[in-house]
Amino acid sequence: MKLLAIDTSGEAQVVALMVGERRILAFEVVGRAHSQRILPAIEGVLTEANIDVADLDAVVFGQGPGSFTGLRIGVGVAQGLAYGAGIPVVPVSTLACLALGEHRRSDATQLVVALVARKQEVFYGCYRIVDGLPVLVGEEGVADASAMPSPGFADYRGVGNGWSLRDAIENAVGARASGVTLDVLPQPEDLLDIGAHYFREGRTVPAMQATPQYLREKVAALPGEREH
Repeated sequence: MKLLAIDTSGEAQVVALMVGERRILAFEVVGRAHSQRILPAIEGVLTEANIDVADLDAVVFGQGPGSFTGLRIGVGVAQGLAYGAGIPVVPVSTLACLALGEHRRSDATQLVVALVARKQEVFYGCYRIVDGLPVLVGEEGVADASAMPSPGFADYRGVGNGWSLRDAIENAVGARASGVTLDVLPQPEDLLDIGAHYFREGRTVPAMQATPQYLREKVAALPGEREH
């Protein structure tokens, strides 16, 4: 299996390559410089593995939610590479990646991920770890922190900067978190693991059907975000 995985949904730039049992992982905090940095990073991992895009089986991409501009860049790059090579793409939720990363750190098996959307709103997703991978409980969405739907977890860990609104989220969930990790970013190994699992399950889409997951009907840039 040969997979390229990318995520540009936030400040971190994630690029990962799987070639059989070999993995090449690249992680860098680039802020808003994804448009200048992502293609050289991809070229770097492909060159290190001595393969071309045409040798890949699929392109995995972080679908969001996240930065409007960053998501558009990531989807556009995934589409372009996959379409040119005649291969599918594998969309992966950014929230699922964060859940898996926290599971690796803390061994927590029930996780409520919340990222700041705007004002008192958060992007949310609730996950249970099954066989080492995150399984969504309910649906991902965006809501006022105090109005998040409860996954029914009695014991869980909070993940993401949306947990700066901890009291509101805990009231909505109906139980206190055993702990909270605020500062988290998607990691290449998590994106690659979930993407490889989805690829094996056939959860792929044609390149030109790749879409960002904004989790809101009316899409607008987040506060302070400008297009470049």
